[in-house]
Amino acid sequence: MSEPDIILTASAAKRVSWIAERQSKPAILRLAVDGGGCAGFTYKFELADAQADDDTVAETDGVKLVVDPVSLDLVRARRWISSRILAEHRSR
Repeated sequence: MSEPDIILTASAAKRVSWIAERQSKPAILRLAVDGGGCAGFTYKFELADAQADDDTVAETDGVKLVVDPVSLDLVRARRWISSRILAEHRSR
């Protein structure tokens, strides 16, 4: 059995669920990577209204982490998304 491309930890799923509820949005977290420049890549996390047909999806406790194919190629070396990263995400 092969390792999944992306994983959403239970603690990160709990945090996303809390943020989504406060913003009255679905519990779908999109990870996108903007590339290039002197600073390298920028990783963006935002709540999404829906997943795209070509997204890779990880689901934990009813919360989805979705990543487009190009961004997935850029983060493939990362095996998990930690709740520490999500703690930086400010609720809006």
